[in-house]
Amino acid sequence: MTARKKQSPAEQDEAGAGRPVKRATPLGTDPALTVSTALGEPISLTYWDLWFALVAAQDCAGDFDRLAEMVKERKNGFSINPRGAERKRCHLRDLKERLVRANLTAEHVVAAAGDLARTESRRAHSRVLEHTDREREWSEPMRNSPRSRRTEQALRGYWDRFPVSPRPFAKEIGAHFRAKTFYSKGTTSGVSRTLDGYVAQAETLQKAGKSAEAQALLRGWMTVIIELMGHADDSYGSIGMSFGEGFAAYLAIPLAKTGIDEAAFFHDLLDFLIWEDYGLTDTRTDGYFEGLRPDQADLCIGHLRQRIEELRTDDLEYQSEKALTLLGQVVAEQDRFDMFEGLAGEMGAREWQRIIRLADRAVQKQKRALASQVFEAALTRGSHLDFLTKKYEQLKAGKWSANPRK
Repeated sequence: MTARKKQSPAEQDEAGAGRPVKRATPLGTDPALTVSTALGEPISLTYWDLWFALVAAQDCAGDFDRLAEMVKERKNGFSINPRGAERKRCHLRDLKERLVRANLTAEHVVAAAGDLARTESRRAHSRVLEHTDREREWSEPMRNSPRSRRTEQALRGYWDRFPVSPRPFAKEIGAHFRAKTFYSKGTTSGVSRTLDGYVAQAETLQKAGKSAEAQALLRGWMTVIIELMGHADDSYGSIGMSFGEGFAAYLAIPLAKTGIDEAAFFHDLLDFLIWEDYGLTDTRTDGYFEGLRPDQADLCIGHLRQRIEELRTDDLEYQSEKALTLLGQVVAEQDRFDMFEGLAGEMGAREWQRIIRLADRAVQKQKRALASQVFEAALTRGSHLDFLTKKYEQLKAGKWSANPRK
């Protein structure tokens, strides 16, 4: 058999000259096109920008807000996971703002794309409405999302306003734990012993009259634990128990002895509670806000009201609901009865504990009529409507109990 002659590179190029070259599938972050504007400065758009504009133009009459709702509905229908939908809505908001500044619409982008709009239409619908994308394809708005910014704010954002910064303490405590090491449930007892040692150190500092240092140590310690929980299995609850003791010690430090600005302290505390997502603070602040002065409570109420609106705007619904629940707790423990009914209406029947808290507080203070008003305002829509309706019937029958099992 005669061996086939190996072609030279030039012969290979000539042989393949008439064949279509297969284009690589574009990444969402790849440059797609540049659009001229009436303002003179052209705007460069990525494939993500083109895909969103295409779907908005074809499915939503160019309305980016309608597309944002469509992406949200896909999240609720599990086509896109919640975080993926959140990131896409972040990019969509950013794109809308850039196009508005350039006096452009989705239709302008599609027209400028020409044949590219036709070839990318199918991929656009798939990428925008179905896929959850890998991290390497996240755009800057997806990567630097409100969630990431607000999480960092909650963990460290107020530290420069503490009389003594928690930063060096967090660095020292965090050095005990490797960020890339997973701590199995069998190792968490040793982890908790290390953590307990710092709670004891804070107690020693406080006894020595160094309350600001004790406060800073425990605040840094709290952040270390939150980050540690992301790579630890606390099935035995060891870390949770350690956190409970240290958190109680943190709340018990008299603010006047630390010299901290009260607004900074309460804003930091509330943001931490909103974003703590491991159940470590659940019920651990019960009764805490009852001991605040009216002006301190006003700081908390004002901050929470602001956060609720901001979080809603950022599509952070879960955190917005947590802020609303905290607002209800502050209002209940401070006996701000004039706010009970309005808050209950805002809360609806989406959760039951916060409605029961308001109603029970009213009953405890001999205001059963107010408790009825709380239920009537809350009994609109929500997954806990049936349960709250039964509790309201119980109240009207004179057999009230805040216990959900009674």
